Amino acid sequence: MNPFELRRTEQELREALQGTVLAWVLDDVDAAIAAGVPEEKILRRRPQRRGDESRAATPAAAALRYEAVDRNLLGAGEYEASRKRGTLVIATRAMTDQERVQLLLDAVRRVLVELPEIELETLKTIRAEADGDDGRRSMAEGVVFEPDERARSRRSRTEIMANRVPMERRERVGRLVTEVSREMQG
Repeated sequence: MNPFELRRTEQELREALQGTVLAWVLDDVDAAIAAGVPEEKILRRRPQRRGDESRAATPAAAALRYEAVDRNLLGAGEYEASRKRGTLVIATRAMTDQERVQLLLDAVRRVLVELPEIELETLKTIRAEADGDDGRRSMAEGVVFEPDERARSRRSRTEIMANRVPMERRERVGRLVTEVSREMQG
């Protein structure tokens, strides 16, 4: 997919989720996009030229004496030498269009395909009679996935009732997400 198609696909996925009980997925996806993609870099001192040894008057000037180098740009020998002279740091970069669309697709797969399956397995486990159970347990009918208490957004809770999400629909959504992911790869 070219960048235009990726942006259009991302917009269509967002529009499909907005205004639904799954709008909270966009909050989580947007938080992940804002956080960026972590990358290891080497922080090392820039080579100095003669006469360029003036003392830094400000923290900003001192910071200019250092550079963050992507470890993938260094050969193995240069990486080891830089690692000994420099400091390994974790930096972040913005997600690419393809990474953003893949993140949305993964979120949709988890919510519409995997969560109902998790609910079914959880209900099977809960409903299984424990040894010595004398019948006083009440039967669970569903699983409620509550938002994290520390989350910034307090959207309403999401109930995924596996019996309301037919297996055929989950399989179809799973296949669609897989097809779009393959098309994005190339």
